[in-house]
Amino acid sequence: MVLGKLAAGRLRCTNQDLPATEGGVQRKQRRLGAGSRGMAAAGLTLVLALSVAACGSSSTSSSDSSAGGQANTAAAQAAIAPYTGHTSAFPVTEPLSKKLPAGTKFAYLQCGAQACAVAGKTFADAVKAIGGELTVVNAGSTASTAQAAVSSVLALKPAVTLATGLEPSLYGGGLKTLSDAGIKVVSISVAQDITPFGITFNYLGQPTFELAGRLLADWVITNKGAKANVVFYGVPEISFSPIMQKAFEQEMQKNCPTCTERTASVGIATLGTTASRTVVTDLQSHPDTSTAVFATAGITSGLAAAMKAANLSATTLGYAPQAGNLQDIKDGKVTAGLAVDYSVSVWAAVDAAARLVLGDSPTPAEVAGEVPFQFLGQKDITFDPTNGWTGYPDYAQRFATLWHTAA
Repeated sequence: MVLGKLAAGRLRCTNQDLPATEGGVQRKQRRLGAGSRGMAAAGLTLVLALSVAACGSSSTSSSDSSAGGQANTAAAQAAIAPYTGHTSAFPVTEPLSKKLPAGTKFAYLQCGAQACAVAGKTFADAVKAIGGELTVVNAGSTASTAQAAVSSVLALKPAVTLATGLEPSLYGGGLKTLSDAGIKVVSISVAQDITPFGITFNYLGQPTFELAGRLLADWVITNKGAKANVVFYGVPEISFSPIMQKAFEQEMQKNCPTCTERTASVGIATLGTTASRTVVTDLQSHPDTSTAVFATAGITSGLAAAMKAANLSATTLGYAPQAGNLQDIKDGKVTAGLAVDYSVSVWAAVDAAARLVLGDSPTPAEVAGEVPFQFLGQKDITFDPTNGWTGYPDYAQRFATLWHTAA
């Protein structure tokens, strides 16, 4: 990691990486500032390109200083302001150039996870609203089932194929085959280059997750200042997690070079089972950690009870809280979450697909991966958590107007 050191009368950046594991959890810790040390998680490489000015600053006009440390809380506050107390902007404002032809065929490659089935229902609502017809094809969870599903879709000859939940590589060359046949292939949340896979357009990619990582870091800095001692729990098997983690670390270093920050990994197979035990064990090993940030709020399921039993009281912040996580926030068991408007994101993907069918381009906001975000704390949960969260309860009416289908 990068350590700020006072040497020869000036601030200097040096690199000191030490692999370490404790209790089966990979972790990396850095303390930026005089006399601090860093620990790097085994097998995880972080590239930080920083100027000397980013290692520390002599200015205090927009900083919070505490115990010799500095945090640019003004910059952090400005960064999260568009997502605090209200949702961010609706991602689509431009109407379609014309109404999509009635009966336009859509196919949805539905992965085997329950979340994909839930997404399928939302896709069905959106396609029906735009006047299309949706066929759901079970893509399962393996390469063989995914590639068989592609063959089924090819026989359907849809105008659009929608996909989410599976790594594109599982389809082999299947998605490219669909694209070569003139079918628009639209994916959601692919955090890698889509070009080799034949995907026509991906909504919510690397820029989205980089933004989320920065926002999570700035929330910590805003609420904890220069005293922040934070751990970021990533899930390496989730493709966006390393991207988010890297952005989180870079933002912490940029706006709070004297904060203490480290990372730890939680296996995807342990979510909903032993993940909370892993987190508690890690926090017990690092009693000075005051804030825990999670690449997915799914890690926090059952965590509150485990932390209470272990007499731990760290601030907890998760990305993309679902119904159960939102209930925990409402009950004060989890501090906050950076919520993602899933309903709007699915409808926006259908909107982008329709534009492609009509010979138009997705909107600039869709290309940029903009989606409604909002930090939700206990006071913000004024709705029924069991229904999930949307920042725009009227999203269906908004899209109907844009799609020329409003009554």
